Amino acid sequence: MEQTTLILGAGVSGLAAARTLSDSNHPVVLIDKGRGVGGRAATRKLGDRSAPRGRWDHGAQFATFRSPALLSTLKRWGALDVLTPWHAGPDGLDRHISPEGFNAFAKALANGLEIHNSLRITSLTCAPDGWTVQAESGETFSATHIISTLPAPQLIDLLEASHFELPAIEALKQIHYHRNLTLMAKLDGPSGLQAPGCLRPESGILKLIVDNVHKGISEADTVTAQATPDFSLEWYDRDRATAASVLRAALQEIVESPITAVQIHGWKFAEAVRRHPEPFIELSTNFRAAGDGFMAGDEHVSPEQHARIESALLSGIAAASGILSA
Repeated sequence: MEQTTLILGAGVSGLAAARTLSDSNHPVVLIDKGRGVGGRAATRKLGDRSAPRGRWDHGAQFATFRSPALLSTLKRWGALDVLTPWHAGPDGLDRHISPEGFNAFAKALANGLEIHNSLRITSLTCAPDGWTVQAESGETFSATHIISTLPAPQLIDLLEASHFELPAIEALKQIHYHRNLTLMAKLDGPSGLQAPGCLRPESGILKLIVDNVHKGISEADTVTAQATPDFSLEWYDRDRATAASVLRAALQEIVESPITAVQIHGWKFAEAVRRHPEPFIELSTNFRAAGDGFMAGDEHVSPEQHARIESALLSGIAAASGILSA
């Protein structure tokens, strides 16, 4: 069989792995359950086309970079072209955003790749010459190598459904994530937040508030508000409309203009708060796990300074580079 790689998950880590392989003319295919690419590099647009253009980044808000080599790679891929500095954080690193919304960064990474969306994987089968993946739709995909960038709990469920008992599963079980509920609010005027439009409340149920006009991604007055991990865990499986009302009331106490409409989105695996100490895990022969649950490039950085997007990118690149070197 020709050497091919199947990547599970088209978030930034999976896309970076795919671009690394594609650079070396190694055939690669990505599968993702979402309708588009990017995972938590997600952007939602305001629906009324007659009104000023409005956007929310309702997942990752920005990216920071420490690695000159990664910046050079992103520039070669054309992904750096869609980013611009927003402001510098306490660590002195520029927070990079995309004026078209952060999902534009994922789309730039995806350029030229073969991606199959809206496919939920139900099982894996190991054969002497590689792997076969079965989708809920009935479609099957075969490859000599697999890289999974799924959140660790989703990968564990897939392995157990496929009746694989791999020693490395225990390492995957050590990776833990926070949940997150994100409120997207439309305002009837300016938010009143000071530039650069990023506020981290010291108390309450909101951990981050972003004015998207100040951020430079929205013409309409929109605000993204992320709930704390404790609130998100408590409310994740409860009525979302009620959760949205509670978050809306908390946000209204902070912003100056009336909130006219809200949407809410939940991320079950929003932030890996306990990660594997290596860039990837070799689960089995020609089967690797990578992603934002793995440490790559920030092993000696405090948890508050972890560059999550950069680490996910480097994890995917490392997993793919291992295939090429082998």
